[in-house]
Amino acid sequence: MADDSTDTLFGFILFILFLALLGYAAGGISSSSSTAGTTGGTSQSLPPLAGSSVSSCAGTPKQDVSDSSTSPPSLNLKVYVDPTDPGRKCATATKNPAVGGRVKVTLAYTADKTQMVSNTGNQTASVQVNGTDNFCVSAVAEIIGIGVKVTVPKVVKPCTMTVPAMQPASPGPGLPARSDDKEDEEGY
Repeated sequence: MADDSTDTLFGFILFILFLALLGYAAGGISSSSSTAGTTGGTSQSLPPLAGSSVSSCAGTPKQDVSDSSTSPPSLNLKVYVDPTDPGRKCATATKNPAVGGRVKVTLAYTADKTQMVSNTGNQTASVQVNGTDNFCVSAVAEIIGIGVKVTVPKVVKPCTMTVPAMQPASPGPGLPARSDDKEDEEGY
């Protein structure tokens, strides 16, 4: 039979393990998300990408890229920005009539490809997004089923990849935000 000191040690170890498990379950152990490149606070997500298919694009041409693997090119991508609203961007993909397949055009945030607006067509397809302001938007045109693709990684340069980090707020109305001055911490 074990002596009392062994039983006490075993009980203490179980108690510590129980506290660790309880702390883990309560969220006491967590991993923080990276804030690399930010000045502090928590990074926000990009605003929702609003857009739709359009019959054609208007605005100032910013990019005009063609597929260079064939002559004449089988696919062309033109990207436009509205001169009065820089948050409005439009892209038109046009395929060579001699090439089979359907054409697809997509505008998406460069930093978040899950937010995208696409359109397909037999010969030409256009899509427009709004509210992108100075965020980086990429454009992609492709011929479905053939694998021909043309990409514009950033429609407008320079642009911003993420929303600026939120700055810590004051702890309450009329109270100053906590500082790291030694004077404030003395006398505790």
